[in-house]
Amino acid sequence: MFRRILCHHRALSACTHNATRSLATRHAPNVTHPPFLITPSRPLSSKSSQSREPNDKAKKDVANVDDPFSAPTYNIPEKPVTFVEGASYSVVILAGLGIAAAAGYAVFKELIFQPKEYKIYSKALKRIQDDGQVRVRIGSPITGYGQESRNRAARQRIPHRIWTDEDGAEHVEVNFYIRGPHGHGKVFSEMFKGQADNEWKFTYLIVEIRAPSTAQIILESYIPSYNATK
Repeated sequence: MFRRILCHHRALSACTHNATRSLATRHAPNVTHPPFLITPSRPLSSKSSQSREPNDKAKKDVANVDDPFSAPTYNIPEKPVTFVEGASYSVVILAGLGIAAAAGYAVFKELIFQPKEYKIYSKALKRIQDDGQVRVRIGSPITGYGQESRNRAARQRIPHRIWTDEDGAEHVEVNFYIRGPHGHGKVFSEMFKGQADNEWKFTYLIVEIRAPSTAQIILESYIPSYNATK
């Protein structure tokens, strides 16, 4: 009895399944796929992978190229110095040292071996700047210059005369101009070198005030001592 019921149930299930399949095929639309949409997928993927491999290889090659501008400078080889280049460098250095030595000698000579007329001019101007009579008339500070000119070289040039007397003493005569805030004038001065002490001494120093009012001031006057033995 149980076997009959099981067989009957299986037969009923098979009939129901066949009926469902027949209805689905009857009502399904006739769909046709165009032939151009059915394309093989594997050949495309192989071509794309083949085209991508050269591009990746080219990118790797570009990335591996060294940038010449980013290379460290210590890798640049030094150019050896030839004998001619070394000799030329030595000549340039020696020439520079020679110019520096000449300039230093000129400064040393100007300071130590000052010309006699400029030495007398400096002594006379210092004596005038320290004198109260001159400062009252032309003011202070007092400056001196060689000539009444706008030319700087002419103003720096001191008119002078150098000679030796009968006793062998050297004399230097200078004249120059002075100027202060309130006036100006002209200076006449002479100095000689003493044979006993080898020092420069004034023979005379005369200041001629020309403005604001005229006046003559004798600051130094040397009277030599009389030697009866001569």
